[in-house]
Amino acid sequence: MKLPSSRKDPQTPLFWLTLLRIMVGLVFVTTWYSNLLKGFYTPDGLQNFFTSVFPQSENPLTWYAAFINNVILPVRAVFAPFQLVAELLMGLALLVGFFTPLFSLGGIFFLINTFLASYGHDWPWAYLMPIGILGVCLLARAGRSAGVDAYLLKAFGEPKWPLW
Repeated sequence: MKLPSSRKDPQTPLFWLTLLRIMVGLVFVTTWYSNLLKGFYTPDGLQNFFTSVFPQSENPLTWYAAFINNVILPVRAVFAPFQLVAELLMGLALLVGFFTPLFSLGGIFFLINTFLASYGHDWPWAYLMPIGILGVCLLARAGRSAGVDAYLLKAFGEPKWPLW
């Protein structure tokens, strides 16, 4: 949707969208690297994460703790490597502005789930702020500013689905 503009409307340089997108990408990549070093992307590491780091027995959201304990942890041998790859891809895609709407949506989903899993143990704004930034990146299609999405738009035009 394009809003009507006039010469008096203030303009925001796209550089700021690029900066926000890259910052969140860096958060994902650096957190991924830290978690990799801590061993959280192994089945035992994931178990440790949900029982020691953010113990679900203390999560006041009992319905979400039950989801972690009854759905995620029983398949942790599959889920841990999936999370390893997914987090890295989200971070790298945001860094280079590749399929930014798709990876922003994935990041929002991931951060909401991490927020729910860590509820009561972590500062909420550590999750809500990047969720808000990813919402801006999603809606503004921030990869079109100094990103691969700009090249894809030029080469292939406007996609049927908002991938770039």
